[in-house]
Amino acid sequence: MGDLEEILKQASQAAQGMPAIINCKDLMAMDFPEPPWLVENLIPAGMTILAGRPKLGKSWFAMELALAVCSGGYFLGRKAQQGRVLYCALEDNPRRFKNRLRMQGWTAAAQENMDAVFSRDFQRMFGGQGGLTTFISLITTFPYSLVVVDTVSRAFQIQDWNDQSQVTAVLSPLQEAIAESGKSLLCNDHHKKRNGFDPNPVEDIIGSVSKSGVADTILGLYKENGKPGARLAVVGRDVEESVLDLRFDAYDGCWVETAKSDDLTDTQRDTVRIIEQLGGLATLTDLVNATGRNRGTLYRELANLQDKGYVKYDSKHWKTIGEATQATEATEATEATDTTW
Repeated sequence: MGDLEEILKQASQAAQGMPAIINCKDLMAMDFPEPPWLVENLIPAGMTILAGRPKLGKSWFAMELALAVCSGGYFLGRKAQQGRVLYCALEDNPRRFKNRLRMQGWTAAAQENMDAVFSRDFQRMFGGQGGLTTFISLITTFPYSLVVVDTVSRAFQIQDWNDQSQVTAVLSPLQEAIAESGKSLLCNDHHKKRNGFDPNPVEDIIGSVSKSGVADTILGLYKENGKPGARLAVVGRDVEESVLDLRFDAYDGCWVETAKSDDLTDTQRDTVRIIEQLGGLATLTDLVNATGRNRGTLYRELANLQDKGYVKYDSKHWKTIGEATQATEATEATEATDTTW
């Protein structure tokens, strides 16, 4: 018995503070913290795979998420955990990557919070024998909150991505290391060629289904041919399954959740309408003068409208976003046709 106890002691999982084999009565008496969120109620910490068709905007999505983390801001209207980011830009060159940063309006403070590595240097540092171990050591020991790998197929030398054993041998150590560190890893990937429009984020990822099995969260980005906007399907172990309607703002290089008219109060609709009357761009002073309202109250309302995806701020002006006007007009039309008997 003594030998068995010693073996179990040596096999104890020190990082979790519990033995490798535990009685379930003891387990039920334990308290475990809730998994931390990278983006509140949307992306939990752990390994996330974002997949979609080529040229659909996955890199823009990943950079927008990185910006929210680096600045402690909002992503798709949801609060992001602030931290440092490592972005492995394996399908971009430095010039294009710089243009994306400029287009998304990265501040100097946000830029200081992100490091980037491009394909040639990534392969030099992590592409050879033992490269995966070196990469895991880097991302778990350096104070990164989020690591983006864009794309996972460019990062790791796997001869056959349909081979479950090869895929698992690479992705499982990554997932385990990230889970134990409490950090977040976003891996961009591609979808298989498919017929019709019936999103299935788990089965649509190209290659072996073991990718889906390893990941903690899966994001599927879909766009139906001939129709505007896109849909983001979310599934995972620690997140509620959901589908978000999105559209891409080409002016800012950012994805925005489609606005819904019932999200707005009458006062907020009036604010959107006034910005449109001022040509779609207005400073806070312009709006104070136009509405006669308190400056602080009006600023908080504009920040709330930005969180909901109705307006954008470019460091000087507040500007409306397409669907905001459409949503306001649709609500007004509905109210105009309502009749009280």
